[in-house]
Amino acid sequence: MKISLRDNGVTRILLLLSSLLVACEPETRRVLDREVVAVGSQGEALYGKTGSYWPADASGITVIPVCWTTANSNSYKTWVRQTVEEQWDNNSSVRFTGWDACNANTPVNAIRIKEEDSNARSYVGVTSENPSMYLNFTFANWSQSCNDAVDDAWAPGDDREYCIRVIALHEFGHALGFYHEQDSPENTPNTPGYCNNTINQQPDGQVITQYDPDSSMSYCAQWNRKTLSTLDVQGLRKIYGVAPVEFRSQYSPFPSACTLVNEPADYNHGWADNYLCTAGSEGVSWHNSGLPPLLTKRCTQITEVLDLNGWLDNYICVPTYSPLQFTYSSLGPVAGMRCASWNEPADPNNWENNYLCYTQRLAFSPAGKIMGTHCAELNEPNDPDGWKDNFLCTDQAEGLAFSATGTIAGKRCTLVDEPNDSAHGWGNNYICVSTNSTLQFQWSNSGPIANKTCVAWNEPLDSAHGWSDNYLCY
Repeated sequence: MKISLRDNGVTRILLLLSSLLVACEPETRRVLDREVVAVGSQGEALYGKTGSYWPADASGITVIPVCWTTANSNSYKTWVRQTVEEQWDNNSSVRFTGWDACNANTPVNAIRIKEEDSNARSYVGVTSENPSMYLNFTFANWSQSCNDAVDDAWAPGDDREYCIRVIALHEFGHALGFYHEQDSPENTPNTPGYCNNTINQQPDGQVITQYDPDSSMSYCAQWNRKTLSTLDVQGLRKIYGVAPVEFRSQYSPFPSACTLVNEPADYNHGWADNYLCTAGSEGVSWHNSGLPPLLTKRCTQITEVLDLNGWLDNYICVPTYSPLQFTYSSLGPVAGMRCASWNEPADPNNWENNYLCYTQRLAFSPAGKIMGTHCAELNEPNDPDGWKDNFLCTDQAEGLAFSATGTIAGKRCTLVDEPNDSAHGWGNNYICVSTNSTLQFQWSNSGPIANKTCVAWNEPLDSAHGWSDNYLCY
């Protein structure tokens, strides 16, 4: 009998997790959308505890090691990695690394994947289990419709590839610490998007976003999702945020504030697609020939003395008003600073020990909190244009807080006002700090203030209402 996989029209909200096994219900015909939080064959609930999310490192990046306990099947493993990196990595600070065979050097806390023809399942959140995730590539005995020589309408393209990708997306969501969306307390009968499919409400669940019928973590939407939903991304960024400054040796669509940092004379060694990315719009620019405009920009030379392929006149620059203060080192990280590794793996000329280090007292992000910093959420609930995942962050605790309804008692507050967006509530919004903070804010809705340090307060989705030239200065 053929397994029916269809969208029941419904559910989701990212919920908190812990170290617990998300296993599939043991049926005679194990169907992929019958995974439940359970152990053993009786479906006994195994509840986790809070604190299961993977931690960010000192640079604000959430590095999660991944390895395989089973050999071969490299093309299928590539599909898994591509999906995970394109969806979970490219929308947050998360960086799944490794992807090789598990060995003695694999860190204690890692995702260890076993490939076998059984129900797909994963431990939830940080784990040292071995294996901690099970994926199926053959579908000979389980979810056979994924590989039965019938081209099913619910699986666009090759059925087996489609199944491998959607399963990987879902299981890595568990590995990141997210429950099934249908377990959300907001998933109730007779409400829009109700998903009546294997509900196991979690008493330790953390509601991160509003309930999402389209989530990749919902049984009622999973088979229609090879990508994260809008609320999946929003919830992911609320938990894992974005990296403050990161060097990338290949293009990524996120974050959007990425600057190409190529050296044309060194094209043989992979420098055509390297980027420096920042959480917000910091006005970063790259100069690879001659002196940059030093009167209007603050520039830092990027050079590796052992690489003679054009690396004598390269500079990374920011506007003179920027809070970003760069220091470059070709001898390892600089003590007391956050550092981003500046390394093109394809270049053999000693780049593995190069770092761009920085301090940044104040930073703005339009796409999630900045990991490793102290952040205040900036949400005007009456504004529909992208403000649900905006944050202002400081390196040190400054008692930062935002109010959309007036000043906050006991804090020193500064009006945040965009006259062109008053229809959406931007007339009574304040950013505040502790009274003992040395930050003395000034607000400008017409560009940076002369002789001040300023950070762009810019939601790209709201540029039509004047938010492209707003700055918070100090």
